[in-house]
Amino acid sequence: GPVFRAYDPEGDRLVAVKVMHSHLANDEDFVERFIREAKAAASLSHPNVVAVHDQGWNQGGPPAVFLVMEYIEGPTLRDVIRDRSPLNLVETLVITEAILSALGAAHRASIVHRDVKPENVIIANDGRIKVADFGLARALSSMTTITADAGTLLGTVAYLSPEQVQRGIADARSDIYAVGIILFEMLVGSQPFVGENAIQVAYRHVHEKVPAPSSLIAGIPASIDALVAYATATDPDQRPKNATDFLREVESAHSGLNPQDSTHQEKEQPTIMVKKVE
Repeated sequence: GPVFRAYDPEGDRLVAVKVMHSHLANDEDFVERFIREAKAAASLSHPNVVAVHDQGWNQGGPPAVFLVMEYIEGPTLRDVIRDRSPLNLVETLVITEAILSALGAAHRASIVHRDVKPENVIIANDGRIKVADFGLARALSSMTTITADAGTLLGTVAYLSPEQVQRGIADARSDIYAVGIILFEMLVGSQPFVGENAIQVAYRHVHEKVPAPSSLIAGIPASIDALVAYATATDPDQRPKNATDFLREVESAHSGLNPQDSTHQEKEQPTIMVKKVE
């Protein structure tokens, strides 16, 4: 649904208000599930997580379910990838580490994001990196299937793990798979699996291995190929078990880079200001 910028007089702050499509607001099961998920997301307090301040539904007037979130000025990672990928290695790893820090906080709280994609990662103008829309996918998931609603899933199917495609189940390792796909996309500038339609893309996730980024972009070190392969293993048991485990692997690969590895393009510095938030 649409997102509006609003002023919250109580907190004296700008907020983002996300309004879910009105047909969803008429579905009582959905509303209940949405409120429950939003409350769980609101319990997540982490510098890399877009804070959820409030949620509710409009009972007078047209039906609407809404979420009130922290307002962040800046492009999404989708905008950044579209405008200037492939990104350099250091920038890619800093962004990946921030996403994994956010997911780590969620996984520790037994929250699975289920819809990690560049559209849900915001690179604030002040350099902070924030992940949004925790738990929303779960509220929506019982209403969509790949075949019934291909339009809804087209944006998302590029990041769907094989187990989500085959069995519709997601756990922390499904989030890791999506991060592996995003890592590939930042390095290469395109998604590993594309197709004529959602079904075709989904099929490729199940039956094909994600190619090594170095097979497409010269100069990517083997340690980075290994991260992508580990995160995108077809069998979830072969992946890191949660975001914190994978974060350790990424940090170790990052610290092991030779200075001359740090850019597989002729870029001295990341061209957007990114900083790690502790």
